[in-house]
Amino acid sequence: MDYKKYILPLVFCVTILAAFLRFYEIASIPISLYWDEISSTYNAYSILLTGKDEFGNKLPLLFRAFEDYKTPANIYLTSVSVFLFGLNEFSARFSSAFLGTLTVPLVFFFVKNLLNKKYLNFNPEIPALLTCLLISISPWHIHFSRTGFEANTGLFFVILGAYLFFKYLNVHKYKYYFLSFFIFAVSMYFYRSIWIFTPLLILSLLLVYRKELFSKNSILKTSIGLLVFILTIMPFSFKMISAEGMVRANQTSVINNSDEKVFEAAIKQNENKSIFTKIAFNRRTVYILESSTGYLKHFSPNYLFLKGDGNMRHGLPNTGVLYFWGLLFIIPGIFFLKNIDSKTRFVIISWLLIAPIPAAFSLPAPHALRSLNMIPIPQLLISMGILYIFIKLPKSYRKIYSFVVFLIILISFGYYLKGYYGEYPRISSSDWADGYKQLVYSIQKNENNYDKILISGHYWQPYSYFLFYNRYDPLEFQKNGSKSGFGKYMFGGTSWDKGTEFENLNLEKFAETTNFLSALSPVEYEKHKESLNLIEVIKSEDGNIIFYISEYNAK
Repeated sequence: MDYKKYILPLVFCVTILAAFLRFYEIASIPISLYWDEISSTYNAYSILLTGKDEFGNKLPLLFRAFEDYKTPANIYLTSVSVFLFGLNEFSARFSSAFLGTLTVPLVFFFVKNLLNKKYLNFNPEIPALLTCLLISISPWHIHFSRTGFEANTGLFFVILGAYLFFKYLNVHKYKYYFLSFFIFAVSMYFYRSIWIFTPLLILSLLLVYRKELFSKNSILKTSIGLLVFILTIMPFSFKMISAEGMVRANQTSVINNSDEKVFEAAIKQNENKSIFTKIAFNRRTVYILESSTGYLKHFSPNYLFLKGDGNMRHGLPNTGVLYFWGLLFIIPGIFFLKNIDSKTRFVIISWLLIAPIPAAFSLPAPHALRSLNMIPIPQLLISMGILYIFIKLPKSYRKIYSFVVFLIILISFGYYLKGYYGEYPRISSSDWADGYKQLVYSIQKNENNYDKILISGHYWQPYSYFLFYNRYDPLEFQKNGSKSGFGKYMFGGTSWDKGTEFENLNLEKFAETTNFLSALSPVEYEKHKESLNLIEVIKSEDGNIIFYISEYNAK
């Protein structure tokens, strides 16, 4: 039987499945837009209407957002979906879901070109198809394809660049090579971890295929490809190493978040001033140990197959980024590697080892978003493991084995969907900043009756939600607005916005009127409730009280 004629139809069917899993109820699950999604999408809206970000910067390469600066590519991409669908939850997540869907068939073509020959009687289409299927139902990939985080859109371009590189190696047409390096460069405009991962991946590819790329006949064109890469990233590279570009790296770096352990090391140094103590207990040793430990955590079975990274925005609780049954096949998958050629083996291993490096230098670790570039290698190894066991079994057992594997995959997939669409929206609601949308819509009904609207900053930068859900004119905000207020809205600060936390203020004096409406956190409401008339309580889906909406009672 010629199975090859069924391969592409099967890839198409898997892609349709992937699209359904990434788009179904995407606007409401996860239950709310997180503030990063809100900020990025409003800035996309602002770019679309004015050509400037919310602060009035024309076509920036870094977007200022809260106390951070965001990479630009996903925001510009989101402006297209805002143009098509308007300013809403669907457009905020469309780009990630769309490119997440396209990543599935792309993985098929990438793996097919990566392997490119028969191994253990399997043509490359078979592991490519199985890897494609596993990506389509992957909890890791589904989850981030359904959120507006830029790491997932960037991943598509990383894999596309890799596919084009191996396509070039197979067909020897330089258009694929030049396009590969251009796409690799584009991927770096999406996410900071890609900014480290992609150059290291390129370096490993150049090392492995140095004979093919640096022969007398090809060195000139290889150099042109590298020049294309350098010229494409050059405008962004200057921004990334600027003070603004390094803000996020400094906020999350091991160096800036290990003070307690550095202090403990200093105490041990003072207790015993031997040479060994000076070497073992100093800040550099602490940084090395913290980074090494963080790196290794990304390969722990607990992270990969059992618990995940613990952040409710990064997946279901007590659920690995890979299905638990993958643990049964990943070791045989590694054994499969000994049967493939050394260059392909080196690429697979180096990709896997390089991907967690950016996450290792940051805290917390492990981190499912910063290590997303590991995809699709774990799924490829699991696919190889499934096939390796299949080929080693007697032929009489292969049908039973295939049925059992299919059943295990189906049951675990069903269990994941039950958790994702069942309990997850409720139990993760506070982590997704649930309550802001309800707050905005509630205040819209009453705001005309008041001179001022005071909104708590207790949960961090609420102004972006009022910009987003009110579809506030970006040009007007650029001229007259700020995170402290616009129109009749006045926003309180957080603990690091000194002097503007509402629990410490006289609200009447702050508002400069007695005719005001307030939306306060429970802590703030308790402080001021004697002077307020309660109108409505806003709760998140998990039942937590988020805001008390009240009017001022001028006694």
